[in-house]
Amino acid sequence: MNEYVITALVVLATLGAGLFLLLTFGISFVSYIAVGVILSVLFASLIYTWWKSKTDRTVVLLKIEILNKIKSSLDRLEENIKEASEFIDIEPFMRDLKRIRKELISKGFFTKDFEVNEKKIEKVTLTAIELESRKVEQQLRSLESLAAASYIEAVTKRLGELLSAARTLVESGFSVSEEYEELRQIVSMPSASLAELLEKRKRGEEEYLRIVEKCISEAEFLLDTAENIADVAHLRKELEIVKEHKLSVEVVHRLQRVRSEASSYLTKPFLQTKKEIVSYLDKVLSFCSGFEREEHAIRVLKDKALGYADPGYLAEFAAIKEEAKRLTLELARVLAREVVALEEELKELGMRKIRRKGVERHVSKLDPRKEFAEFAKEAIEVLRTLAGEYNTRYRTVKIAKNYPAIEKIIAQKLAEKGEVSAEELKVRYAPEFLKRYSEAHPEVKFEKNVLKVKG
Repeated sequence: MNEYVITALVVLATLGAGLFLLLTFGISFVSYIAVGVILSVLFASLIYTWWKSKTDRTVVLLKIEILNKIKSSLDRLEENIKEASEFIDIEPFMRDLKRIRKELISKGFFTKDFEVNEKKIEKVTLTAIELESRKVEQQLRSLESLAAASYIEAVTKRLGELLSAARTLVESGFSVSEEYEELRQIVSMPSASLAELLEKRKRGEEEYLRIVEKCISEAEFLLDTAENIADVAHLRKELEIVKEHKLSVEVVHRLQRVRSEASSYLTKPFLQTKKEIVSYLDKVLSFCSGFEREEHAIRVLKDKALGYADPGYLAEFAAIKEEAKRLTLELARVLAREVVALEEELKELGMRKIRRKGVERHVSKLDPRKEFAEFAKEAIEVLRTLAGEYNTRYRTVKIAKNYPAIEKIIAQKLAEKGEVSAEELKVRYAPEFLKRYSEAHPEVKFEKNVLKVKG
């Protein structure tokens, strides 16, 4: 029904109701009713005006939000395309982006400075702005897809070159296998959009840079070590060129040359250092009997040291020395704890003649901050002392615990033959068991590892 007809009917109905009230109740009553109606209408008008202004402002804010999103998408795509300019021709894409901006300005959505035109958009419906947003988004997706298709081949080639260069560095002996594996995973990551491709390239170049910087650090160590043996000035010049062109795959051969020549000067110190470490670890292993976890860790470290056959790995020995110190301290602490535990067992067995003399003080003598040679010398003495105290207590505990059973075997053999040798007894610590038996039984004597009945 037409809104004017509705309005007319409402007015007529209102007049009819007023006339009926006038004829029925008189002028006074109708006056009160009229005043009440007028006040109610005024109050309702105020509420309606407040609600309408709030609703209109909410719609305006929503329009601004949609247009700002359009602007943000345009800016982001433009930045990504500019970032890809090293590998693709961006002019066609920039023209299209410029055209989209001009169209939005001409339609009154944005000012010439490409800021949201709040005054003009008040006259534009929210639906119209939403339709424009979807249209622009579709155009931007199309442009982004075209840019990605142009960029993907160049990125794939670039990352492939970096991966190949990194693999060459690993094969040359540089300790960057973990970093190479990380780069390989980055290169194999799936990526389709321009933003994903840009991020992939960025991460790949950052990882390759880490690889080259680590190789430079290793090469500098080799040159510093070789400087007292030979003239390495020409190799330092090579390394300076590498530092100036870290992201270039062309400098890989220079890193190879520096490492190869520096390594050739370091054969003697390399072999000496390797021998020093392996010899020390062999001595430490001699104190590991009965401690499988510590023994395994030290053997693994020894195998790692033996695995370095190239003088270029001289830098790796610094880390092995530090790990050797750590494992030595760990073994010393384990031995000290075991000595204390065995001492408690001896007390429970009533063996009070062996006393612990603060074995912890031996561990405190070891200072890993000292030079390796000095630390190694002190460590062997500490381990020898601790292992000696441990073995003494361990043997005493075993003898004390097993003596009652062994005593019966010894008595039986004496009854059969009148004597028993340590070899016949066929148990660990046989001489100690026989000696203890002789101390408890005066009718026998113990000489030259043989126990005999007197007389």
